Amino acid sequence: MVIVGWIIAGLAVLIIALLVVGLLFTPNYARKKTLGGYPVNHNRYLSLNEKTKVWISVWLPPRLKSGEKIPALLRMERYIEETEDGWLTKAAGFYGYKDSGLKTTLEILEQGFAFVFVQSPGSCQSSGPRYSDYSPDEINAIGLAIDWVSNQPWSNRKAGVHGGSYSGTTAEMSCTTLRPELKAVYPMKPDFDAFRSVVNPGGLGSGAFIHDWARLIRAGDMDDILGLGELMQGHPLSFPEKLMFRALSTGLKRPKGADLAIFRQAIQDHRSNPDVEKLYGGLENKYLDTTFPVANGAASWEDIALYSYKNPIEKAQVNSYNRSGWVDAGTTEGVLEKFLTFDTPQRIVIAPTGHRLGEFVDLYGIHPGLSPREPGFKNPNTEMLDYFAQHLKDGPEFKEQRRITYFTYGANTWNETDAWPPKGTQVQTLYFGEDRSLVHAKPVTPDGYDPYTVDFTASTGAENRWMGQMGRPVKYGDRRMEDEKLMHYTSAPLEAALEITESPTVPLQVASTHTDGAFHVYLEDVAPDGRVTYLTEGLLRASHRKIGDPKTAPYVPLGVYHSLRKVDVQPLVPGEVAEISITLYPISVLIFTGHRIRLAIAGHDAALKTRYPLNGIPELRFQRNSVQASCLLLPVIRKDIQSIKEEKHEQTCLN
Repeated sequence: MVIVGWIIAGLAVLIIALLVVGLLFTPNYARKKTLGGYPVNHNRYLSLNEKTKVWISVWLPPRLKSGEKIPALLRMERYIEETEDGWLTKAAGFYGYKDSGLKTTLEILEQGFAFVFVQSPGSCQSSGPRYSDYSPDEINAIGLAIDWVSNQPWSNRKAGVHGGSYSGTTAEMSCTTLRPELKAVYPMKPDFDAFRSVVNPGGLGSGAFIHDWARLIRAGDMDDILGLGELMQGHPLSFPEKLMFRALSTGLKRPKGADLAIFRQAIQDHRSNPDVEKLYGGLENKYLDTTFPVANGAASWEDIALYSYKNPIEKAQVNSYNRSGWVDAGTTEGVLEKFLTFDTPQRIVIAPTGHRLGEFVDLYGIHPGLSPREPGFKNPNTEMLDYFAQHLKDGPEFKEQRRITYFTYGANTWNETDAWPPKGTQVQTLYFGEDRSLVHAKPVTPDGYDPYTVDFTASTGAENRWMGQMGRPVKYGDRRMEDEKLMHYTSAPLEAALEITESPTVPLQVASTHTDGAFHVYLEDVAPDGRVTYLTEGLLRASHRKIGDPKTAPYVPLGVYHSLRKVDVQPLVPGEVAEISITLYPISVLIFTGHRIRLAIAGHDAALKTRYPLNGIPELRFQRNSVQASCLLLPVIRKDIQSIKEEKHEQTCLN
């Protein structure tokens, strides 16, 4: 017992020593001055209206001289970002530790830019009402911040906006402010239409994602650092874990002086923020035209989608540089739809990643530990700062050439195109055949079909493209065992390598015993040794199967256009064959000789939680006959691939 007491006392002394060191010696950026006498970092509120005060954090390069003019980079965030350091974080700062956000900020300053962080209205430190996400208030707030920056004595009156995920979308939205000072934006993994790409893909929804997303939002808005910790750990925190999280952070960063009253009012305001899980996750809200309250009435998902701002964005002609990943929810589909919809200067890079743009998603499971570094490309932050330097610093203004750089799995190569789909793309049709085969010949028998009973235990696992939105890795692994729960059709071994690039489409001819249901379709690669590799997927709620005229869509859709509006809902007639056409998310992959192409179909994905129908177990009949022929439409690029060696699957061109 004496020894235990001495150990506890020793640990207490060590903790106190670290606390003192942290408090005395950790750099306090709020007290530093630039060479010109400006604060290196300070926080303040900007008044958007009587009820809403927008929190901004302003960072300036320490070497900035009096009279020197520099450009500014801005980022607007909806989530918890700026926090008060706990004693352990302060001590770690003394020993040289910097969190990723601070590292990025310091990189920005080192390259001669000012950085201004903007907290979205009605969230975290910003006060005021908040009715929905991606609201007009956010556009007004970023416009207000650009105006403030442009009037500062250190500003060269050139600004850029960047961000990732939610802040990537607000970076896109900033173009609608029509501020002449805004010259370029750098949106990473933005949502062209959050309803279709993340919240309710295929009109089905991801209940698991919405649940965690709602908890993340609530933790930030209510200054609940322990709630955030529980979300990160995936379980209620033990007492030691609570102590650790408090040692890392004590909560949201707080202003000083009179502004502290605004901060306290902001936390009170947030108590009235809508419950995101109820607002977006209820079964009655699975339609694109469902309305929710906004500041001046009501709006639908269509009203807040980026394509609704097409006219002002095209008028602004702001340069944009998009980065996204092939296996990040539906974001890359949206980035490509934006490319086709908006006549603006755009550059796009599509990497072999999920939501974590710095983490290679190794679909084939043979390149552990690699990073997606394109030959000739730098890391994303360096690339971003080089891009902004070209557009915001001294030199003639110019517009980006419209181009798309994308990675091709299997071949492990990077390609560039100025059109989508890439020139030379052709469509190859594979029909559902006997013995669950995929064949080139259309069926000739008049009555062929395959029965399937929906297995509600089918799952893509906890680390899929949808939950990657919460910062998780994306790992599918070998799916041969999971495919035994699904209806699947497989081709013969390929006699020559085949490159699939763009969005496959699957017109299903199917009858069900129920009036509604879910269809999850997976494109897979079956290796000679039997390993099954996930490539991409598509999903659709059966009642959303109505095919619309793409000319009537508010954007240029990839593949089959489903409005996902309530007015277009069509219940299935039990026992009656219906066409359910599903366009899969875009991908680029080279399938090698001897490998087989597989299409696997499920009636549920337990990883997403949301189930259709709510009750009962549907019995399905997939038609494969001369009258009703289900098939797979593959976008294929014809090229000379004789020089591609089979061992490329065992090597990599990633440097």
